[in-house]
Amino acid sequence: MKDEFDDLFGEYEKEFEDGEKQEKGKEGEKEGEEREENKQAKEDEFGDLSELSKMMGVKPKNAAIISGLDKISLCSMCTLCEIPADCFDANHGSFAVLNVKDRDPEEDARVLTQTFRGLEVVLIVNRDQNLSAKVYKEGKEKEKVAPPIILFEFPALKNYLVGISNLSELKGEEASVNSLSLTKEEALTLLKQIF
Repeated sequence: MKDEFDDLFGEYEKEFEDGEKQEKGKEGEKEGEEREENKQAKEDEFGDLSELSKMMGVKPKNAAIISGLDKISLCSMCTLCEIPADCFDANHGSFAVLNVKDRDPEEDARVLTQTFRGLEVVLIVNRDQNLSAKVYKEGKEKEKVAPPIILFEFPALKNYLVGISNLSELKGEEASVNSLSLTKEEALTLLKQIF
């Protein structure tokens, strides 16, 4: 009788443990879905505010293009596309601080990725203290991403975009190359050497 009870109790315990595991698995899935929904909501919020500011004619305070290339390659491409920018190396690729005076950063990102097929960049723009980040490839906006996620890997750029530092201070901290300092011939030669 004791053996039967032990067997029955063991089966009950096993069922309880299995049920608990399934419940935890469901909770984990639910938490994962909630995290994904929250992330998407934040991305939409960033995007909506930025689009609204653009529609209202608010000019960008500053903007930058992030790429997986080194700064010389990115700078050379900007030169060939006639995009004025200061290019910096980072731990993960490089970034180009765009000259937003009388220019449209979205158009610069479009031209750059249309000219160099296969190049994928992230454009980050600060309009009316609202940051937006968009992925561009082959001359088109592919998707919106949350700026904090992207800028986590680029602390110096983040400080510049949010106004903690200015361009002069950024140049003082990091070595840079200006796209206007290169001729198109020099830029083309550099790209041929690199690629």
